[in-house]
Amino acid sequence: MSTPNAGRSSIGQLEDDSLIRKAIENEKQLEMKQLIKRLQLQQHVEGGYYAETFRSPLKLNTSWSSTDAVKKSSLDLANNDSVVTNTCQRNICTSIVYLLTKQSPICYWHKNRSDIIRYFHGGGSMKVFTIDDVGLLQTVRLGGNIEAGDRLQIVTKGGNWEALMLVDGDWALQGEAVAPGFDYRDMEVGTRELLHTFPGLVDTIKLFLKE
Repeated sequence: MSTPNAGRSSIGQLEDDSLIRKAIENEKQLEMKQLIKRLQLQQHVEGGYYAETFRSPLKLNTSWSSTDAVKKSSLDLANNDSVVTNTCQRNICTSIVYLLTKQSPICYWHKNRSDIIRYFHGGGSMKVFTIDDVGLLQTVRLGGNIEAGDRLQIVTKGGNWEALMLVDGDWALQGEAVAPGFDYRDMEVGTRELLHTFPGLVDTIKLFLKE
């Protein structure tokens, strides 16, 4: 036979556990806000938070133009004072730190003309999704858990669609080196048009559409 106070005791324990979990979650959110402030991060249009840490003062001429209909990942360098037609200058290299959190765990579909080298800096793991021109989907984990298959560095090729998702931990921090340097003229954010472009990947594409 249960005692009259048994039910009340169980309810009290549940309330205590709930308060403890809430306090822990509040503490984690405070730590995250402090990390964002300490690193001077701001919200990124693709999702997550970032801060640019380097932009090379040196520039090169590419065959790219901000009005090109076809975006290419190759580049033409002007050698021996030769002129590259339809040129558009870019910084040789740029770098950022990029953060995903439980509150902002997704980097939406986007693509850049430049290649990107991603470096694991700390926290949990991210999963990087890429789709090439022929619709080949690849996924790679970026993180410090080598036994789980994480990689410390990942190269994503310019011209491929990509998206990122936090898959382990409360946050994950990476560095990105972009060459030629990042320029908003070279970036495209994915829309629902991707569903028609890659009909065989509809379920995956829907996960990371911003609109």
